[in-house]
Amino acid sequence: MKSTKLSRFSASNVATAIFLLTLVGLMTWLITGDVRRMQAATTNFDFYQNAIYLIDSIARTYFFGILMLMVYLTYINKQYSKWCVRLFYVTGISTLAYYAFASNYYGYVFDHVESEYIDKTVSLARSLFTGPLYWIIIGFFFVPKILKDAQKLKEEQELTV
Repeated sequence: MKSTKLSRFSASNVATAIFLLTLVGLMTWLITGDVRRMQAATTNFDFYQNAIYLIDSIARTYFFGILMLMVYLTYINKQYSKWCVRLFYVTGISTLAYYAFASNYYGYVFDHVESEYIDKTVSLARSLFTGPLYWIIIGFFFVPKILKDAQKLKEEQELTV
């Protein structure tokens, strides 16, 4: 019976490792593609557009990583940790910092882009401000449930001790 549990444990670890490596490979491919397109840009607009895509890819990866770390700590590790609560605060502070940076960077881009591309800066703003918004919203909707489940784990651990 223990060998069955061990084989299921190993299979789940292998599947998780393959999933994470695939995810890391995909995000690395997207980020390096943005950097290559920045290097090949012929106009300021092309350069700033690809820089904003790069910032967007990095922010999506960051917020998705924080959410997955919280899920790992609560549901896969199944041990109470104060890090879930700390990660919630990190997410909030990171969201504020990202939007402050995005606002300043968009102002910089608007000041330095060529005048013939000024009408296209609206799409840049949309990409910059709404790119990681999906993972931020998902995170803030599911984090209370994750924190509630982490609290249940804490109570169960205190009862077993």
